[in-house]
Amino acid sequence: MFEPKFTYTNKIVNYIAEIASAKEVISNAKILPLYDTKLKQDALIRSSHYSTSIEGNPLNLDEVKTLINNNEKPTTKAEQEVLNYFNVLNHLDQYSDKVITSDTILSVHKELTKDLLRKSEYEGKFRDTRVFIGNLHTQKINYVPPDAYKVPGLVDELLDWLNNSTDEIYPVIIAGIIHYELVRIHPFVDGNGRTSRLMATLILSVHKFNINNYFTLDEYYNQDRQAYVDALHSADKNHDLTNWLEYFCCGVLYSINKIKSEVLKLSEITSKYDNTIQLTPNEISVLTLLEEKEHIQNKDIQKMLNITPQASYKIIRKLKNKELIESIGKGRNTEYIIKH
Repeated sequence: MFEPKFTYTNKIVNYIAEIASAKEVISNAKILPLYDTKLKQDALIRSSHYSTSIEGNPLNLDEVKTLINNNEKPTTKAEQEVLNYFNVLNHLDQYSDKVITSDTILSVHKELTKDLLRKSEYEGKFRDTRVFIGNLHTQKINYVPPDAYKVPGLVDELLDWLNNSTDEIYPVIIAGIIHYELVRIHPFVDGNGRTSRLMATLILSVHKFNINNYFTLDEYYNQDRQAYVDALHSADKNHDLTNWLEYFCCGVLYSINKIKSEVLKLSEITSKYDNTIQLTPNEISVLTLLEEKEHIQNKDIQKMLNITPQASYKIIRKLKNKELIESIGKGRNTEYIIKH
């Protein structure tokens, strides 16, 4: 029988209170559908990049954006890994209304590791061999996961706890526990980290805590990978998850506050233009750019929207006719600002 060991420290309690407050702000903010779509797509792309980057994927964020936005076919293992992660994350809601079982985890792993493993039969299958966690360069073993024959039973015990004993536990804590335990059990020969992070995201979704699919935890992990690894290993000896959960809750708060700032900015822009003047997506993009930079030139619009000078001038003319922007200067030095 699985029973997590941890303490609700002042840090954890304060993090939870701040997380709940930020979640409420985001949930009540009104933003244009265009911004809603952009935030969701951006979260998918950033998660796909940062979660695979943690594992050593060499693609940078811009390369990942191009790969996904252009719907390109993978030509390398690195591209396949990113696209697998994106595809699973993009369809994760298909699992959110169901009871999470071993088959759920196996299905997620199979999609994550498609065309990546040395043996395809390991895709979506619990490991049948011993594995070790360590440093390839130093040959030092940091952690030895449970024997392979114990894996199915340990996963079943964890899921029994998840589905029957978590009604009184805050969703972020549940997600953190699932994340850690799947890393500890290490159910697969490869792909354990990615699977654990995705399952934590799924837990938040199941408990309606996905904040409109706007935020990603993976960026927080990736900005200091050693801190992430150290936090995970903090419970290895005595199985006390307190330090890990402090780290995990801090990461959720960091990530949700980052999105809160973005949502509030977009909500302010929405309140200016929504229900008053009909705007095209490109016009909204130009106004958003002006909110950020205060003054822009035709070439800035061309670059942002990847359009011709003539198309850019057409957008400018329409915004001027709607009395939303005005020009300063003349000729090539002409700049555009928000009209107050």
